[in-house]
Amino acid sequence: MADSLELNGVKHIKKQTGTDMIRLNPKRGGDSHQLKRWWVEGGKGTIYTGATVFKVSGPNGDVKLAIETTVSTDICIYHDGNYNFTFSKMNEVKRAALFTDSFELIEHYVFPSISGGKVMTVTPASAGARPAAAVAAPAAAEDDDDDSDY
Repeated sequence: MADSLELNGVKHIKKQTGTDMIRLNPKRGGDSHQLKRWWVEGGKGTIYTGATVFKVSGPNGDVKLAIETTVSTDICIYHDGNYNFTFSKMNEVKRAALFTDSFELIEHYVFPSISGGKVMTVTPASAGARPAAAVAAPAAAEDDDDDSDY
């Protein structure tokens, strides 16, 4: 299944077309999750960022999509049903990340406000396993005989 939606701020969802992406509420209350900055490795301290997290259902399990958000975030997210995402209308948002269901980083996305061009996808060396995409069903073989004497 495919899904798309528009996220305004940290929790307002508009124009959702499917049910594959579900916004998760933080366990300890509030509107946004506090996640360790996924784009920084190592260092002496841990710095957290506010993020809106979606549980994304696909053919081979669930993943989590985290969007670094503020109250003025405005972004459209398109999920093709096979764990691939397209983003547009990226106002006041700089980064997003795809995690396994247990929050292991699979890949992260750097938006044009930082990259200066297109959305950049970064897959770290220590990335978690990405679920396999659904295999398309083979096309039905056509009968080349034209013996239709029914």
